[in-house]
Amino acid sequence: MTRETTSGAGAFRLVLPGTWVSVPLDDPATTRESVKRLVRTQVGRADRLARLRRDAIGQIVGSASDAAAMGAHSYLFSLELLPGVPFPVALLGIDARWPEAAAGLLAEGDLTGALQEAFPDAEVETQTIGPVARVARTVRGEHDGDDHLTLRIEYRIPYPAGDRLLLLRFDAPDLPSAEPFATLFDEITDSLRWTEAGLEPRGAAAPLGLRGGRTERAAGPQTTNGARE
Repeated sequence: MTRETTSGAGAFRLVLPGTWVSVPLDDPATTRESVKRLVRTQVGRADRLARLRRDAIGQIVGSASDAAAMGAHSYLFSLELLPGVPFPVALLGIDARWPEAAAGLLAEGDLTGALQEAFPDAEVETQTIGPVARVARTVRGEHDGDDHLTLRIEYRIPYPAGDRLLLLRFDAPDLPSAEPFATLFDEITDSLRWTEAGLEPRGAAAPLGLRGGRTERAAGPQTTNGARE
């Protein structure tokens, strides 16, 4: 599937494998109702699945609420990587300012050096879109009294104008190490392409296309099959 997003700093397109849903972040009540509909569709309505539904709703709503609090303009949730292969990963898109430490190198036009200076713990690599800073870590959290580990990989990508950063954050629960999932997330990030700003007003529902998978909308889930941009 192909995902197009417009934020305050610009517009971009990502190619995502498998099936992903876009969860609205504008209003907490809308977020919760959208997630409830999604979970009912995916899990079913049987009474014996009530706890599974409740846990899934709590985890996704909690993650989406955290994303909204961080100022995220996009929140995507993966349902499966391939048909019948579940892969519950959250993808957040956030616009961020450059740290002051990067100001000198930015003025010189050295984006790679600016990323290295601003994020010394990151791996800075050159992708198709340009230099990208990547940080991978394991985060410990708690849900309903149970501890769980989340693999978190963050990519910071300079916008074309150079004055802002796009932060793409992948959260994958219960994964012991970054590899080989980092390779997959690297490929998704490498698929990013900048598009003309103003494709749609900020806050509007972004168009979801399809490339080798299917897409659904969390607000009244819709499925698209066989479409191509």
